[in-house]
Amino acid sequence: MEIEYRSDKILKLRVFRVKHRISLAELAQASGVSIRRISQIELMDCPLTPHIEEQLTRALEVVLLRRSANAVAAIADYREQKGRLFLAVPETEVIADG
Repeated sequence: MEIEYRSDKILKLRVFRVKHRISLAELAQASGVSIRRISQIELMDCPLTPHIEEQLTRALEVVLLRRSANAVAAIADYREQKGRLFLAVPETEVIADG
């Protein structure tokens, strides 16, 4: 797909990323593409190669699937802890659980 580069436009990737609160750092970590490069691509300040497009596409899916798995685990933990959330515990318990 040939992209027409214009200074008054951004890629929909940025709109999607911001809408779903995916940080540049999170996308960079998952894709192997630098934060600076992703930002330049989103702002249409540098060309997007098919290879990088594939990396970013896969990375978005990885980030979303990871979040989904984390949400499932958090819900399960919440259900398990629900009746005990307002009990006092040693501060070391928070540190141990991360």
